[in-house]
Amino acid sequence: METSLTKMDVARRQLVTAIRLLFDGGDLVSIYSLAANAWEVIDALCTRGGVESISNQARMHVPKGADLKTNYVNSPYRNFFKHADRDPDAILHSFDESNVDSVIFLGVEDYLRLVKKSPVEFQIFQLWYLAANVEKVSADALSEILRSIESTFPSIRELPRKEKLLMGLRVLDKALKDNDLINDSRTEAAF
Repeated sequence: METSLTKMDVARRQLVTAIRLLFDGGDLVSIYSLAANAWEVIDALCTRGGVESISNQARMHVPKGADLKTNYVNSPYRNFFKHADRDPDAILHSFDESNVDSVIFLGVEDYLRLVKKSPVEFQIFQLWYLAANVEKVSADALSEILRSIESTFPSIRELPRKEKLLMGLRVLDKALKDNDLINDSRTEAAF
């Protein structure tokens, strides 16, 4: 049993678990909570390390007077999931599952920029997210990864969400058995 953990160890484990749960059809509330917790730690470490994170890039596009963490990550979901002191009888009437994907993506991208290597789960999720959301990818970046997207996740954009997630799970299961990928210097252990 491990006796010590760094903040990065904890964030990596939370994100890996969130990704595995997402692809396996797990509970979205739990997934969002894990991903948002991990993102918050990674975001702070990126800021402290002077890393040009995707979160900082996203902050430049947040409307004036709004804050990425406060208005997009914590509210309404994360705060609702963890606080009951101010609103014990509140009801959350909608929960957009695409927000789960986006918070995981922020954490994964920032982690990659900070650490320069990642678990297989992050690598597969990153490609899955970009494949499913190709409209969010800049033309320059898209030209670099289009072949990987098309060969790994063919026609994913036409699939219903459940099928997209199953495709992600199949690709992840296969990747976790790929010794070349596991032994690549850019890959690190999940736990």
